Amino acid sequence: MKKLLLCFIVSASLIACTNQETKKAKNSVADKDTGTWTSLDSKTIKVRKLLEYYVKNDTSVVYEIVVDTMKFSDQLANNQENGVTKVNTGGRVGFAQITRNDHQFFSDITLTTDNIKTFVGKDGGIATLYWGMWSGKGKYTKNKCTVPVHLYFFWKGDKIISGGRFVDPTVSKEEFAASQKK
Repeated sequence: MKKLLLCFIVSASLIACTNQETKKAKNSVADKDTGTWTSLDSKTIKVRKLLEYYVKNDTSVVYEIVVDTMKFSDQLANNQENGVTKVNTGGRVGFAQITRNDHQFFSDITLTTDNIKTFVGKDGGIATLYWGMWSGKGKYTKNKCTVPVHLYFFWKGDKIISGGRFVDPTVSKEEFAASQKK
């Protein structure tokens, strides 16, 4: 009886493991947020150039590819109002100043530029995103630091109209505080 029961369990297991599921989930909702990723397009190349010029403290590319009324947001803690991140002031000129500020407090700035991709949405929206590592040496603390950075830029035609960054501001705050002690 035990052998018969064992044969039945083994047979049932084999049959259960070999039968394919034939039911398919019904997809009644279309994903409006779909699109295509690329890293070989002109917008990705422009953002890479923007970052390479940033490292050299050269803002000329900002004036080539960014609209005057650009809206740029720093996604930092305590930089929100009514649940929305505040937009930095100054448009393109303000954005250029932000890039120069880093060079006032840090030397030997480098950025990785191997992870930049452009997303073209099904709805026609275009965004270029950057994930990388920022490194520099504090001019006041002399500390070497490396920080992960995420940038995003939204396009209209061949110009950046808005963007933002996610970065831990701790090293910048420490360097600023050290600059005030001198």
